[in-house]
Amino acid sequence: MLIELDNSKTAPLYQQLVEQITRDIALGKLPPGYQLPTVRELANESGISQGTIKHAYDILEQSGLIRKTRGSGTFVYSAKVELGSTKAKAMQVIDEMLDKVQKLSFSLNDIRIFLDLKLREREEQVQHVMVAAVDCTPEALAVMCGQIAELPHTEVITYLLDEILKSPAHFDPAVDLVVTTSTHYKDLIGKMIPGSQPCRLVMTIATNTALELAALPSETRLGVIAASERYSQLMLRACEVYGKLTNPVKLAFFGNRNTIHEQIKQCDRLLLPSNYELFASQEDAALIRSCEKNYRPIFYHYQVERGSLLFLEEQIHRIFKSNQG
Repeated sequence: MLIELDNSKTAPLYQQLVEQITRDIALGKLPPGYQLPTVRELANESGISQGTIKHAYDILEQSGLIRKTRGSGTFVYSAKVELGSTKAKAMQVIDEMLDKVQKLSFSLNDIRIFLDLKLREREEQVQHVMVAAVDCTPEALAVMCGQIAELPHTEVITYLLDEILKSPAHFDPAVDLVVTTSTHYKDLIGKMIPGSQPCRLVMTIATNTALELAALPSETRLGVIAASERYSQLMLRACEVYGKLTNPVKLAFFGNRNTIHEQIKQCDRLLLPSNYELFASQEDAALIRSCEKNYRPIFYHYQVERGSLLFLEEQIHRIFKSNQG
């Protein structure tokens, strides 16, 4: 599968990857039943990080375009993007436009430059909604940022709560909307300008993560690896609530290779943040990947609750319309 991404574009790489695979499915280049490369294979082939590819695959799976089958692979599942759809019609219009420009004797590289210039002009005309996301852990912030950035016309800036609380000044970022979790709502209001209020988001563990923890045999020796102390407490709490483990859960942190090595030797299974590759060093990530078959990691998917995300999308849409004048 040929992947062509452009690091110079403003769109994140995961979004470009989602758009390319969606387009290829719409055009029939990737028919239903086609097996996509594994995350690792595509990372080696394209040079894109595994975390970015996994995020793109997760979005495509949520859209119903692909399906991951444990032990078998990832497959194009649905031809949702049908030939009569608006996306397919848009592709046809673009093809016709490209044909006309090529007849003017411009090269594909010239056309790519022209398109990029025109897209940049359009982007400058659109007043995107700027959102400041606040949380106490980098892992949760990465999750929030990823989900919010998928909403139309939205750009996200992240802030760690501790840095805000330590500052003597009010928290007054130049954004359209501030969002935080229900847990940190009161603390953040105390640092904002009187009268300002952030949008509250409810965060929750994904159902598949809870089910995987519940399915662990009671004698399992489980190891948890996290990037921050606070996020590790969320993961440990999930083990208590959903697991039936009789052995103490062992804890390690990215950045301490010796501890992670000991964790792997002493445990049967590992629980990792779903976005762990954003925080793991190359050595840590390589060590974990080398034992994936034996330890079958469980990925702790922490996400914005669906109702909160829908409410936030409505708020962003309202602000977007207002920004356009």
